[in-house]
Amino acid sequence: MNLIKQLIKFYIDSSLHIAASVISMCLVTEIIYKLNISLNFYLFVFFSSVLGYNFIKYFGITKFHYRSLTSRFKEIQLLSFLSLITIIFSFFQLKSSVKLSAVILCFITFTYEIPFEKSPSLRKIKGLKVYIIALVWAFTSVGLPLLESSIFFSKENLITLFTRFLFVVVLMLPFEIRDLSYDDLNLSTIPQTIGVKNTKYLGFCFLIIIAILELLIQNHLIQYKIIFLCILIITAFMLSKSNSKRQLNFTALWVEGIPIMWGFLLWISSLF
Repeated sequence: MNLIKQLIKFYIDSSLHIAASVISMCLVTEIIYKLNISLNFYLFVFFSSVLGYNFIKYFGITKFHYRSLTSRFKEIQLLSFLSLITIIFSFFQLKSSVKLSAVILCFITFTYEIPFEKSPSLRKIKGLKVYIIALVWAFTSVGLPLLESSIFFSKENLITLFTRFLFVVVLMLPFEIRDLSYDDLNLSTIPQTIGVKNTKYLGFCFLIIIAILELLIQNHLIQYKIIFLCILIITAFMLSKSNSKRQLNFTALWVEGIPIMWGFLLWISSLF
């Protein structure tokens, strides 16, 4: 049992779970638009997510406390290094438009943690953190698969991009609520600004907007709409149960696992 707990903890701490969530949303885009995405693309997105999130989470630790790193952090460093190698090899097989977009997303990720010249890092700009993360997730999971498939952005694509952005914002709210007691007040997170109760109401409003746009306006298959409705209901339930006293696994494992469930259910339905 201890071994299982240690493996789950490493799976979460090393950002493998986050990366699985990102490529699950890429899979959703592939299925609903009937794309044919290569394995190389998924490898690039997966390991870029691992490296990007590990950089954000552990940059300060590895910079100032290298000698005192635990074996787990050193294992995460090794995984990040292997991820970088995979990223380099897979990058050159991507289409030019994806390469350019990936470089821009990489720059955003870098400046999210590292100040650029005299400007503060994006993470420290008041009220911006959740929207930067949502923008990167949304474009990675919608924009990049479409560009890799040489599909130009239509009105339908832009609606999907917008709803994916809102969906990721809602997924971030339980994290914002969980960290309410620890976040610097200067960050002006959504719960800090409007309170926990209103944060939940805002999330419910976003979910209603997503439902209207995706279920009523978009011309997707009925099985996609049914599965997505279930995902929205699950997301609303998880948001309603969020509070600052929740254990880490509630958000880091279960909330972040919602996109994986979404991708898995949609993939199963596509087989029939």
